[in-house]
Amino acid sequence: MSPGLADRLSRALVGCHPRRWRERYGEEMLDVLDQHHLTARTVASLAASALSSHVDPAYRTERLSLSRSRLRRAVVISAAVAAGLVLAFGMLGFAAWRERWQLSGAGGVGGVAFAPGRHLLVSAVGGANQDSMDTVWDLTDPARPRQLAAFQGGEPTALSPDGRIVATVSFGGEPVLWNVAAPRRPARTAIMSAGGTAPLWGEAFSPGGQILAVAYTDQIFLWDVASAARPRLLGTLAAPVTTVGDASFTPQDITFSPDGRMLASVTGTGYVTVWNVTDPARAARIATLTSLRDYVQTIAFSPRGLLAAITYHGTVLVFSLADPARPALTATISGIMTHALYPDGLLQHPDAPPCPSCSPANYTVAFTPDGRTLTVVVARQEGNVTSAYSIAARDTVFTWNATSSGAVSGLTTVTRDVNDSQPTLAPNGRTVADGSPTSNAVYLWTPP
Repeated sequence: MSPGLADRLSRALVGCHPRRWRERYGEEMLDVLDQHHLTARTVASLAASALSSHVDPAYRTERLSLSRSRLRRAVVISAAVAAGLVLAFGMLGFAAWRERWQLSGAGGVGGVAFAPGRHLLVSAVGGANQDSMDTVWDLTDPARPRQLAAFQGGEPTALSPDGRIVATVSFGGEPVLWNVAAPRRPARTAIMSAGGTAPLWGEAFSPGGQILAVAYTDQIFLWDVASAARPRLLGTLAAPVTTVGDASFTPQDITFSPDGRMLASVTGTGYVTVWNVTDPARAARIATLTSLRDYVQTIAFSPRGLLAAITYHGTVLVFSLADPARPALTATISGIMTHALYPDGLLQHPDAPPCPSCSPANYTVAFTPDGRTLTVVVARQEGNVTSAYSIAARDTVFTWNATSSGAVSGLTTVTRDVNDSQPTLAPNGRTVADGSPTSNAVYLWTPP
């Protein structure tokens, strides 16, 4: 039995219980169903529970007779009901044990997703085949984020623009949709299986929220998620991916353009592929952007027809897509890794590469909504090796003015001592969200 069918049947069977049973156990049972992978055994257990509850006088009548015969009968039936409930919850517990999944904040935040239309943030810890989770945060007061809920998930995780749907990953590595319209009570709506066997590494919603791109190491699936309960596969794109050294996928390795007409994805050493997805069922490659023979780590579109990319070794590239079929490289900025490592300027050669033993950096890049400012955050785990003081980790925020033609100028930098695993820029292109490397905590700050 498919997970989607098991989920629908299980929820229907909860509704088949008597009204008094639903009032007492219904919400709790739905919460349990939301948190676990459902199977045919779950359906059978709930069917037995529904049947036994319908013959139980405690749920068929408003009060029980105190006659010995009826009392004895009620005891026997109640025992059967209890056995049905134990069996139902036991099967769910067995499924959870089989998947070896539990809510866990260990391992550090691997991704953060903002909802531009709501004061919500979702952070992801772990990934497929791990004890992983997504956490929903209320950002009404950015200085005091409040944790609202947690559910099975992990990296990759994407949040729809209206903040109502979360796309994440199941324990078995399949994309999953969760409804967070009521953020304190996330509800799983669909598991999307297209029969692929390659690892899932990225997810991105279109600006309108109706299309979800799901990236595997061999291809990209485009899903119609206008109905989150009934996602529909529209098409696939051949997009094999290779990595270099310690480079890993980030939440910004796949993204839609602000108008939703283009999709860009990392597709190998030195390459970013741009696709025309105006008609997702007939999506086609427009162009391939080449870098400096270095793995592209993070990408972001500008509303002014630009695409920014950062390579694994810290080179910022800006392309103009005024003619998408003929992208033009308009800016190349090298040395940001060295600047992040030597912010006091004592290094004689600012463009020299950092030391070979230094740990790799994590990046995030974004344009402000008006496209006039480009911001890059470099998160490094070393201290300043050229001065007397030493720190464990630091974020360096680089900001440039950007023109519509793709030229950049007016560099400013800000540093902050913080130990994080994956920085992310909010939709305003300025506020930084730092994910803890050891827990599910998230820290927000805005450079001056």
